Amino acid sequence: MLEQSFPTKTERAYWALRRAIVTGEIGESSALDDFELAAKFDVGRTPVREAIKRLALEEFIIWHPHRTPHVRTTSVDDLAQLYEARHFFEIPAARLSAERATDADIVSMKQQCDLFDAAVAENEMYEAAERDYEFHLAVAKASHNRFLVDAVGHLNCGSLRLWYRSYLQLGTERINEDHRREMEAIRQRDTDSAISVARAHIEFSHERQLRVFGLAAVPNGRSDGAWPA
Repeated sequence: MLEQSFPTKTERAYWALRRAIVTGEIGESSALDDFELAAKFDVGRTPVREAIKRLALEEFIIWHPHRTPHVRTTSVDDLAQLYEARHFFEIPAARLSAERATDADIVSMKQQCDLFDAAVAENEMYEAAERDYEFHLAVAKASHNRFLVDAVGHLNCGSLRLWYRSYLQLGTERINEDHRREMEAIRQRDTDSAISVARAHIEFSHERQLRVFGLAAVPNGRSDGAWPA
């Protein structure tokens, strides 16, 4: 298993809770009790509450004032809007990255691809989902536009549970191959290829999610449930 080190109790609580949410150990709509979570993760209530606050900002959790926080649900409508937004942010990020990426940026992308393969080889699907997230964030960082980095990072927090679930049901075939093709296009400063690969990868990911939700993509760009794809 690929290990991570957490320098503070708050970090440890954050990553433990993030993992539990992404893997479904704590299910959608589940209420989050800080006493129970503190005992579960062997940390104090303060680190747990700080972790919940951070995860709420990243939209893993909904926490209205004076109400018990709970895990956000992911609906079919959320899925449609999520992939629409991925087109808006990740394709321009790929284009700018092909224009601006440094050697260090390419190294970072390759590292995430290698870590993804290592996680899959060890059957660590949660770790693979996190490496998937970090790859797309690395592409955004290579755009050298901090607003795109923030947008892509925040947006794909909503993808982690979806990616993890699709890995379990559909496997990981083609995912990292697409990543490496996008990385190579960026390395070669081939903006057209970077855009094309990024678009195809997002559409492929969307099709996988439709299958997981029990829907099927059709040629007019709508699902058999008649909502925008």
